[in-house]
Amino acid sequence: MIFAIEKIKSFFEVSFWDNVYKTLTFGDFFIATIPFCLKRKAKRLERRRVRFVKSLKNKPKITVAFFLQSPSVWKYDRLYWLFEHNERFEPVIVLCPFNVHLNYDRNEMRSVMLQSEDFVKKRGYRYFQTFDYDKNKWKNVKKMLNPDVIFYTKPYKDTLPQYHIYRFGDKLNCYIMYGTCCIDIYRTNFNLPFHNLLWRYFVENEYHIGYSQQYQTCGGANTVVSGSLGMEPLMLPDYKPVDVWKPQSVRKKRIIWAPHHTVDYLFNFSNFFAYCDFMLELAEKYKDEIQIAFKPHPVLKFKLINIWGAERTEAYYQRWRDLPNGQLEDGYYADLFLTSDAMIHDCASFTAEYLYTRKPTMFIVKDKDTNHWNTFGQKCFDLHYHAYQPSDVEDYIKNVVIAGNDTMQTERDEFYKEYLYPKDGVMPSQRIVDTIMNELTV
Repeated sequence: MIFAIEKIKSFFEVSFWDNVYKTLTFGDFFIATIPFCLKRKAKRLERRRVRFVKSLKNKPKITVAFFLQSPSVWKYDRLYWLFEHNERFEPVIVLCPFNVHLNYDRNEMRSVMLQSEDFVKKRGYRYFQTFDYDKNKWKNVKKMLNPDVIFYTKPYKDTLPQYHIYRFGDKLNCYIMYGTCCIDIYRTNFNLPFHNLLWRYFVENEYHIGYSQQYQTCGGANTVVSGSLGMEPLMLPDYKPVDVWKPQSVRKKRIIWAPHHTVDYLFNFSNFFAYCDFMLELAEKYKDEIQIAFKPHPVLKFKLINIWGAERTEAYYQRWRDLPNGQLEDGYYADLFLTSDAMIHDCASFTAEYLYTRKPTMFIVKDKDTNHWNTFGQKCFDLHYHAYQPSDVEDYIKNVVIAGNDTMQTERDEFYKEYLYPKDGVMPSQRIVDTIMNELTV
C-alpha cells in the first residue's frame, strides 16, 4: 500500500499533491497507478464520443457549458460570445463550488460562489446556479442541463464530485489551461487523468503540444494548439479595457504585486511572508508616485486562513482595500494588466502572461540556485528583472518604473512577435470555435 501511494505521488509529481490525494476515488487509484487502465478508459470514451458527435450533427442547438469556480480563472469571455452569436450553439456558465471539501473555510467558499454569480451577471452571461438556496442542496447538472460540450476552467478535483469530468465522460469535454505552463511539473499540467480523458485539450504553443506528446499517457492525441485564450484581449488592437484602478488626484505609476499561493508546499515559489509587510511600506513610502494593486493568487487566501486564521487574513486584505494608493484585485485581470505600468510577482503563469503587455516586469526569486523552468518558461523568465532581496524591488520601482530606465523593452517586443502573437493572425477563441465546428459538420 505504501508503494502504491508513493507511485501515485510520483504520478502527480507534486506540489498539488495535498489537494489531489484528498479527492482520489477508488477508480482514480487504478487510473493513476496503471497507465494501461487510463489508456483503455480514454479509448473507450473516444468510441462513445464518435457516436455522440454524429448525434450532434443534426441537433439544432448544442449546449456549451463553462464550469466556473472563481472569476480569477475565467479566460473565456470572447469564446463565450462567439458561441452566443453562432446559431448552432447555446452557451451557459455553470457556477460550481470551489474547494468545498478540502478543509478550507466554508464561508469563504460561499463568498467565492456569490462573487462568481455577481461576476457573470455584470458581464451579461447566461448562467446556471448549482446550489438551490431554497432547498439547501446541490443541483444535478447532468439531469437538469445535460450539456453537450463542456469547458472546464481548472483540471483539479477541487469541487464536488458531481461536477468532475468523470460524471460527463461521454460529453465533448474541453480544457484550456487556466495559466501558462512555464515550469517543469509536466504531469500536473499534461498528465493528470483529467488531461487524458478530455475530448480536446487546447494549449498555447508548439512547446506545450510537445510537452503533451512527451508526457501525456495518451501521447497528446487530444491536444490542439490554439494560442493563449486568456491573453486574447491583450492581443486585440480594438479591445478597450476598463480602468479598474482607484482614482488619484494625479496620474501615478501603476504596479501590480502578484504573490503566489505556494506558502505551504515543498515546491515553493512564494515569497509572500518575506514581502507582505515590505510591499505595504513601499506603497506608503512612494505614495506620491505609485499605486500598487495587490493581486494575490486566488488560492492564497485559503492558505493564509489555515496559517494565520480568518481574522488576521481578512485584516491584511482589508489594509490593501483601504490604502488611498492601493487596492485589492482578486478577479478577472485582463483589464488590470492592460491599464497597469509594471508588475512584481513570483507566479509561474504570470511569467509568460504579463509579457503580452510588453511592459516591464520583475520576478522575485526565492532560491536562485534552483531552476524549475521548462524551455519556454526560461525564455520568459530571462525577460524579467530579478529580485533576490527587498532592496532589488525598491531599486526596480525607482529606476525602471518611476524613472523609466527600462533596458529590456526591445527584447520583450521581439519575443512577443516571435512566440506570443499568432503568426496567421487568427485569435485563439476563433480557432477553438472553428475546431469544434469542423468536428460537428464534417
